[in-house]
Amino acid sequence: MKLKKISKGERKELEEGLKKTGNLQGLNNSALPEDFPTPLFTSSEVVFEGKNNSFIVCGRDRPDVPESGFGGIGANDCGRIDLIAGIAATRRDNDGEYNTTTSETAVSPSFATTASRLYITQRGDIDAYMGLAEGVRQQSYGRSAIAAKADLIRLHARYDVKIVTGRGKFEGLGKDGERLSTGGKNEVLGTISFIAGNYTQDKDVVDFNMLNSLDKRRKKQGKLQPLVKGENLVDLLEEMIEYINELSTMVGQNTKSISKMNNAIASHSHISPVGPTSMPLTYALTKWPKLKMSKTIHKFNDVVFRKNLKLTRLNYLNQNTASRYINSKYVFTT
Repeated sequence: MKLKKISKGERKELEEGLKKTGNLQGLNNSALPEDFPTPLFTSSEVVFEGKNNSFIVCGRDRPDVPESGFGGIGANDCGRIDLIAGIAATRRDNDGEYNTTTSETAVSPSFATTASRLYITQRGDIDAYMGLAEGVRQQSYGRSAIAAKADLIRLHARYDVKIVTGRGKFEGLGKDGERLSTGGKNEVLGTISFIAGNYTQDKDVVDFNMLNSLDKRRKKQGKLQPLVKGENLVDLLEEMIEYINELSTMVGQNTKSISKMNNAIASHSHISPVGPTSMPLTYALTKWPKLKMSKTIHKFNDVVFRKNLKLTRLNYLNQNTASRYINSKYVFTT
């Protein structure tokens, strides 16, 4: 498709022709002249202009005014395809009013004020262009990027959707595999961040103590946190349930042993010069060796129990050593 730029004269002629015919209502997608800002384009840009504030621009990296982006500093290897609908839709005029711009207002496309925009650049700094909060890794400078911005964005697959980072699985690309758009090695696994509210700074949290209402512990907590891996979490919970069952059994056995000992002590007495007296506790433990043995076994199980808990922590909760760490190292959310 050959891209064509519509001049101001052609637009004015179209509007005057529509006024003469009275066909101004725009019903059934018929022509509807609108007064919208005049976009500023540069000599390097080829523009296909629609009739209702929509544009396809092929040029060099330029998110805003001509001086912006890699094209603004005269860089090469920074081609761009820009799909724009509603230029300056949210631009505020000098009186503080919105949506009042006319064809006499010359504006540049901007991520801040354009209604909808799909921006494809060979080399840019897309996070800075869009005013995005910092993620786990802030490495958008000098990278190729595709950006979509609008009030609402929907992705709908009839079968499934994949969001993937890292190198593609291709053959014949050598030991380093697929490289970055600049030709550099792609050696770092990328991250995926789901950021609601465009805010990732740490936040203050307060922990309350149910037993002591005056005990309030304040600390800093990361707003952007790793997502949990479901299967690893299930494995951890299964182990914790087993530990709870084991602990419950041990408590039950100890309770029975203590009950037997109490009954034995309560039911035994001997005659002294001052009358019948109960048996001393030390004597009871010596006289009933089974009770003493039971206590020794429970103590041994307690040692093993604590060691198992430490191993569980290492297996699931230590980011550096856990083989089944419950958190993702690459997917984050607020």
